Amino acid sequence: MLKKILLTLFIILILAVLIQLFLITGTKGQALQKDNLRSDVKYSPTPTLLIPGWAGNALTYAKLIHYYQKENIAQKTMTVHVSPTGKIHVSGTVAGKKNALIQVIFDWNYTKNYLPQVTWLTNIMKVLHHQYGVTKLNVVAHSWGGTAWIHAVANSRYIQKNITFNKVILLGVPINESFSNKISFLEALKKKTTDKNYFRLVKKLKKFDPQKMIHFYNIMGTKSDVKASDGSVPHVQSEFLKTVLKDDWSTYHQVIYQNTTHSGLHESKKVLNKLASVLWE
Repeated sequence: MLKKILLTLFIILILAVLIQLFLITGTKGQALQKDNLRSDVKYSPTPTLLIPGWAGNALTYAKLIHYYQKENIAQKTMTVHVSPTGKIHVSGTVAGKKNALIQVIFDWNYTKNYLPQVTWLTNIMKVLHHQYGVTKLNVVAHSWGGTAWIHAVANSRYIQKNITFNKVILLGVPINESFSNKISFLEALKKKTTDKNYFRLVKKLKKFDPQKMIHFYNIMGTKSDVKASDGSVPHVQSEFLKTVLKDDWSTYHQVIYQNTTHSGLHESKKVLNKLASVLWE
């Protein structure tokens, strides 16, 4: 009986390892068809960093990557893996590539909060600049991945000094997690905030000094049976992005998609088309 139990546990462990390996296998890249470039797409040398949210993996942006490559809009040319200990492994290149997509994969993305990702993303951007000569980036970030990204940039003078961010698209990203969907943004502004990380972000961004203007696109979804929320992140938490940005270094654009869940924000074709028009209009 004991042997049978141990065998079952061993099989479950092997299956779990295989599933995890599948989840962190980067999406296959496909080069742009240079003889079939689209007239409605601007092909730019600025790469786009794709950041998953908590528990996100290679599947997070798989549909986006496949869709853009099929439509000859963009090409996935680089994968950045981060080990559970924070070690960074990069494969591929963005040198000489147009509309390049950089897929970030955290090999163990089940942390207690997003603070480890803040450190990991800081190091990723430093590696991209120092080792790969990246000085300009667009960003697409989902959920806590976007929260971690804005904290990483706010905390690092090195990144502010050496990398410019043109377009930053945040998909269902909580900025202030003090409030639920039972309260509106205007009502929340009158209430006491309890999110300590939000206070830290406000303080850091008071001294924020990017090289150029950053254009933020705050994209939210509304689940059909839930008010003012995509089912995971209430709109009010995302709308607090407006309170930390300053007119002298940013612009703010907001879009809310009806009948769009939290995961739908990186999978829905209508959202993917919006992202493409923002990044490569």
